[in-house]
Amino acid sequence: MGLKTIFKLNNGKYMISRRELLYAFYGFASFTTLVSCAINNKSSNNGTSDNKGGTSTKLVRLGYQVSGDLTHEKGAIEKRLAPQGVGVTWSQFVSGPPLLEALNVGSIDLGPAGETPPIFAQAAGTNLVYVVNTPPGTGEGSAIIVPKDSPIKTLADLKGKKVAYSRGTAQTYFVVKALEEVGLTINDINSVNLPIADGRAAFLNRKVDALADGDPNLIKLQREGSIRILRNAQGINTPGGYYLASRDFATNNAELLKAILEEYYQVGQWGNKNRRAAAEILAPKVKTDVDTMELTLTRRKYDMRPITEEVIHAQQKVADLLYQLKVVPKRVDIQEATLTSQQYAAIIPDALRNKA
Repeated sequence: MGLKTIFKLNNGKYMISRRELLYAFYGFASFTTLVSCAINNKSSNNGTSDNKGGTSTKLVRLGYQVSGDLTHEKGAIEKRLAPQGVGVTWSQFVSGPPLLEALNVGSIDLGPAGETPPIFAQAAGTNLVYVVNTPPGTGEGSAIIVPKDSPIKTLADLKGKKVAYSRGTAQTYFVVKALEEVGLTINDINSVNLPIADGRAAFLNRKVDALADGDPNLIKLQREGSIRILRNAQGINTPGGYYLASRDFATNNAELLKAILEEYYQVGQWGNKNRRAAAEILAPKVKTDVDTMELTLTRRKYDMRPITEEVIHAQQKVADLLYQLKVVPKRVDIQEATLTSQQYAAIIPDALRNKA
């Protein structure tokens, strides 16, 4: 059965495997369901490393989420690596948790997630590493919402109510911190763990009382005037998100990883300066209109910064809080999912060095 982990559910304790633990956290019934979200994912034979900081890898497998990836759409990494004879494939995932499980089982090499999914993944025994930090956006793009005519007026009114969110995603930490402000914990609400699309359907059908949702769907509901926002994520203290890699890939392909990160960073900087043009590229992929996508992008921040002791400390505080509330079943040491200072120095783009 592999690594065993005990965690407590409402109806008692269960001994389950690491993979089953991930499914229980993320709300996925099987790995088949998880990887069915991937597209264009070719052979897992991506070559071997020379173990000298360079690479003999011939195929890099990158993950991205349904919220869209500008670097993917512009083909920047493919253009950068083609002269080296390195191919690129991309796999799309509904959220961070299944992306990280695909990373763990070797289906992809690198991908982004929010602050919460890596903590769940590390608690489940995955062998991933934090590569770079992506600072948070404005916070306006995530919110806890109720129907416009709901009798629930404040966050405090959520006590005992059904609140839908996708467990293991960044929504989890957001809900925890929002409730904390009004003296509640996540144990004071009736958490309804649903994948993002299912959570929205349950909310629209009045099967739950409230929903933690994000852009661009949040913008759509706001424009329709069908909801009220109890709290958005503005002012919620979070370290932001991360690009994460398998440890083997990160340690054995330093030059390649540095080149990939440079392209992510450069495209991101272009996106910050050209939001309308970026929105025109992403809107059809995200299945929304350009105006909505542009507003979504104004609430994001395309940026990177190195993994520093400050970043590690901030992420550890998130992990400790989730463990204190028994949201995750064991305390995790974030430092165990990091590289050495020398390894980070080898992969960090020069443009990021002054951001440490």
